[in-house]
Amino acid sequence: MRRYVPSCGKQSRPWRISSVLLVPAYAGLNAFSPKSHLGQGRPGKAKALFLSLTLTVTSFAGARAGAIDVKFSVDPASPAINGNITPDDVLTPGPLVYIHGRSLGLQDNFFGGVFDNLTDFSFGKDSISNPLYFSVDRVSVGLPGTAVFDEAAPGVASAAGDVFVALPPASSNALFINGASLGLTRGFFGDDVDGLSLGSEPTPNTYFAIDRLSASNDFGNGSLASDLLVSAGDGHFAIYATNSMMGLDPGDGIDGLVLHVANLDQVGDPGIDMALFSLDPFSPDTFTFTGLPYMPCVPGRMSPADVCFTDFTGTFSLWASAADLGLRPDDNIDALATIPEPSTVLLVVTGALVFLSWRALSHMRRFASRKATGAAFAHQAVMCRYLAAFGETRPRHLKQYAR
Repeated sequence: MRRYVPSCGKQSRPWRISSVLLVPAYAGLNAFSPKSHLGQGRPGKAKALFLSLTLTVTSFAGARAGAIDVKFSVDPASPAINGNITPDDVLTPGPLVYIHGRSLGLQDNFFGGVFDNLTDFSFGKDSISNPLYFSVDRVSVGLPGTAVFDEAAPGVASAAGDVFVALPPASSNALFINGASLGLTRGFFGDDVDGLSLGSEPTPNTYFAIDRLSASNDFGNGSLASDLLVSAGDGHFAIYATNSMMGLDPGDGIDGLVLHVANLDQVGDPGIDMALFSLDPFSPDTFTFTGLPYMPCVPGRMSPADVCFTDFTGTFSLWASAADLGLRPDDNIDALATIPEPSTVLLVVTGALVFLSWRALSHMRRFASRKATGAAFAHQAVMCRYLAAFGETRPRHLKQYAR
């Protein structure tokens, strides 16, 4: 008969390497894996946990490579609006003004009541791909178990000033940027990020949308809120793409935007240029306006938390539903971004990190399925200390069983 004899040498080193990569996830995997020794597996949770880990690894790799350069705007109710900063400005952390709205041809007499509000913007070089980075409005809740849900909870109520990341269709999201790190005020009456761009600069065009109550939209009487606008920073703007090119109702309001402009010009090129977008809750294409049953990215039935795709040929289609992003149908995405395509070196490094994470995850799940895992760990630890203390390969009283 052979009894268990612990390995305290090279065979245990892969576990220590794996634990460096994934030890924070270990307890969750044991609890949710269908092979768990707890016997109450929920495989969807394990999948979501691994996807969350992958997002963390890839986001960390991108940030360490210097790819993340955050630019944002805030809504008119934000404490950051002080006259020097207005709702039509593009900001950097501080917050500091990066692009004055008036250089885009927008109005910024905030205290006089004649001003425009950026609802999102892009520099035309966004990657039309996942993961998606976004913020939500002050009354969004998120699905239980997600970062949005935690940040929107009573007593915190700061989701509107944060940036989240999701990898559809994982039905989850993670906190990517805490609003405090942008210099924003937290809380329900704090700042609300309503425009976002990551890792991009104007060359020289800035593409953007404004809300329906903006002065340039005749305080709600126009249809510019459903169009995409463009400015070279010369104090004027033009219409880059009309609502009809995107298949939108003239009464819709665009409040999330990711845009890829092939020629970086000022005229939308149907079938060539591409965009992802979301709409505000008062848009006729949303179920929150019509009262019709919710259907993701279906005109008149979509959610303000859906992300839709268009190539400016007169239609739009589903890219990611609210649930795909860990959000409720009645939530509202009010800022949307992707990160420009990374360099080859970054792709290789990120791929290697994700592969190592997957290997470590597989190793831990196999290990967790063994009987009496906890007892085996405890036994190994005790025996390794014993062997180290006495300097022997194994205790004498166990030698007879190790043949």
